[in-house]
Amino acid sequence: MVITLENFYIIKDRLNEAMRLRGLNLSELAELSGLNKSSVSRYLNGKMVLRTPQISKMATALGVSPTWVLGYNVTMDGKELADIDITKLSDLNKEKLFAYYQALIDSQGGKS
Repeated sequence: MVITLENFYIIKDRLNEAMRLRGLNLSELAELSGLNKSSVSRYLNGKMVLRTPQISKMATALGVSPTWVLGYNVTMDGKELADIDITKLSDLNKEKLFAYYQALIDSQGGKS
């Protein structure tokens, strides 16, 4: 995959999101991924472009799919969104899901 400017920001944002959700700080991510702390800092702050091996190491350390980190339309664990069976949700939870989905779209200026 060629890292474009758009992908660059998606990757950086998704790594930061996964860190926040996992409750990890920069030092912990560097240690778990086996990468240099200053390099991880530059990646997460958008000052350095990641290569596939670094993305894979950080995704593994964070317990997320490298495919998700790269910005593909999959869940954090790599499942395609089309594979998620929402028919198993109650009507109330379906409404919540759709409301959340719309709020996400609205929060990014309507861009999908």
